[in-house]
Amino acid sequence: MLRVLKNTALSDQLAAKPSVPLRSFRPSLLDLRFTGDPWIVDHADGAASVRLDNYRVAQIQTTPFDLPSLNQLLFQLRQWQVRRRYYQLLRARSLHPSK
Repeated sequence: MLRVLKNTALSDQLAAKPSVPLRSFRPSLLDLRFTGDPWIVDHADGAASVRLDNYRVAQIQTTPFDLPSLNQLLFQLRQWQVRRRYYQLLRARSLHPSK
């Protein structure tokens, strides 16, 4: 029968270190700290680019018929963030009214 050797030094090192949550630093177009407006621009070759003001963030393949609905969806998602923060502020004020 084979015996499996266990590396106790490695397991002790892993057990001794606390787990640290990783934070992603990739920005989102829905982040309200961006001051520009995200929008999707059509190109003549069947591609479109996602832009934040004049900066191209990504390039996607799409049809010209999809652009209005994609821009509307992007606008709605961004406005949802604004409304959510506004309602959180209202809720916080109603729970803790100032004197």
